[in-house]
Amino acid sequence: MVITNNMRRMNKTTLRNNVSSILRGNEGTSLVLVSIIAILIITGVVILRMTTTSLWATADKQYGQDQAYVLATSMGTTVDNLITDHIIVLTDYNDPNGTVIVSHNPEGINDAHVTATVFPSGSGYIVKVQANVGDAVYVYTAHYSRAGNSNNFMRQIV
Repeated sequence: MVITNNMRRMNKTTLRNNVSSILRGNEGTSLVLVSIIAILIITGVVILRMTTTSLWATADKQYGQDQAYVLATSMGTTVDNLITDHIIVLTDYNDPNGTVIVSHNPEGINDAHVTATVFPSGSGYIVKVQANVGDAVYVYTAHYSRAGNSNNFMRQIV
C-alpha cells in the first residue's frame, strides 16, 4: 500500500498552518467564516434567553398555583374547625345561590383573594373555598351532612 501526501495524518500545527494560509489568501473566506461564527454565537444567546424566560414564567405560574392551594386549604380547614366548634351554624345559610361567610385579601401576597361560600344541598351543605392568586385559581370543596336528628353537621369525604 502506498501512502500519498493526502492520506498522511496531519498534526495540529500543520492543520492550523493550512487553515491560516487559506484565510490569509482569500479575504472573502475569512469574512464568511467570521460571519458564520457570529451567527452561531448570536443564535446561542437568543436560545439561552428564550429558555430562561420560559423557565421563569413557568416557575412564576407554579408559585401562584401553590399559593392559591395553600390559601384555599388553610381557609377550608379553618372554616371546618369553626363549623365543628358550632361558631358557624350552617342552618343559618339557606340562600340557594350561596352565602359568602368569609372574604379575605391576605397581606403580603399580590393580587390574592380568598372567599368561603355556603350552599344548601339536599339534606346538607356545601362549603366552597376559592382562592385566587393572580391568574391561578384553586377551589376547595367540603360536603357536610346532618348527623342524625341534631343540628350538628359532619363533614363527608367525597
